[in-house]
Amino acid sequence: MIEETLPERPFQRFVLLAVADLTLDDREPVHSFVVRERCTARTTDVTCAEGGVERAVILRALESMTGDGPLTEVEATSPVGKGRPGYELDPDPTAVVDGLVHDSTVGDYATSLRD
Repeated sequence: MIEETLPERPFQRFVLLAVADLTLDDREPVHSFVVRERCTARTTDVTCAEGGVERAVILRALESMTGDGPLTEVEATSPVGKGRPGYELDPDPTAVVDGLVHDSTVGDYATSLRD
């Protein structure tokens, strides 16, 4: 079940939803800077990003969800040709969106992805 792979922290759920959003746009593997851009664009849709979206916080959230979590870290080349870690979503992105629709902190963002 998808609920078992969803992180407990609201900000991590926000970052995971941004990864799912990018994956639905065929942007996988995703880099932290692209996730940050997507999160920054969607801060008005969530209640867990009042302090802004710093790259270091995004990186910590992404790294915390790798391994046994819903993300896999892969070596990927950035748009400028550097080898940087990329992240791929293990569950289906639609399942992540569906699993977060009723979440009180990111539900509006998730609902917007269903439309």
